Amino acid sequence: DGAPSPMMPNEARLRNLTYSAPLYVDITKTIVKEGDDPIVTQHQKTFIGKIPIMLRSTYCLLSGLTDRDLTELNECPLDPGGYFIINGSEKVLIAQEKMATNTVYVFSMKDGKYAYKSEIRSCLEHSSRPTSTLWVNMMARGGQAIKKAAIGQRIIAILPYIKQEIPIMIVFRALGFVADRDILEHIIYDFEDPEMMEMVKPSLDEAFVIQEQNVALNFIGARGARPGVTKEKRIKYAREIL
Repeated sequence: DGAPSPMMPNEARLRNLTYSAPLYVDITKTIVKEGDDPIVTQHQKTFIGKIPIMLRSTYCLLSGLTDRDLTELNECPLDPGGYFIINGSEKVLIAQEKMATNTVYVFSMKDGKYAYKSEIRSCLEHSSRPTSTLWVNMMARGGQAIKKAAIGQRIIAILPYIKQEIPIMIVFRALGFVADRDILEHIIYDFEDPEMMEMVKPSLDEAFVIQEQNVALNFIGARGARPGVTKEKRIKYAREIL
């Protein structure tokens, strides 16, 4: 009689079609102009497209059918569903694990020159800018980078677009924390803790020669910017990274 009939999943498989359903939404449009009352327009059941239906889900035509009915529709009663039919092919959603952004992860390393590695993927919310990854690592005791015996290990940072490791204290000075005490207040909870103080001593000694913010910024920028650029451009480049 020309009336549309619902398409069953097996028909979508045989005809290379997508097993889907139309999606309708109610839309409220509000136009606000200065000095005028808001104009509100309602649009009921507006068609915005089709959405694939997961087999055996609540909205699937196979939901609630008996084994006999499924067999008559050329469906296997033992098929658990949970997939989609796209252009005649069965598709599944693959779960993926991804580290959360703006969260610090610390890893204990068994081998290599690092004893501990920490990583944070920084991301601006509601922004299309890509994530920026920062690593802060503690050198392993007796590693290749330690040339003399010392209590504690050096702490270094690996910044985006910077080719070399940067001592963590230089990063702090580039951020504006120049005095040693200002830096330690952001790292150590208790200044009376001798173990913590000895832990950061090698990092303080390493960055002793740099005691100004612009010098620290130039130190970082020189290891990322193109050779031959001016000091001002190197400092600007480092500021943009930080």
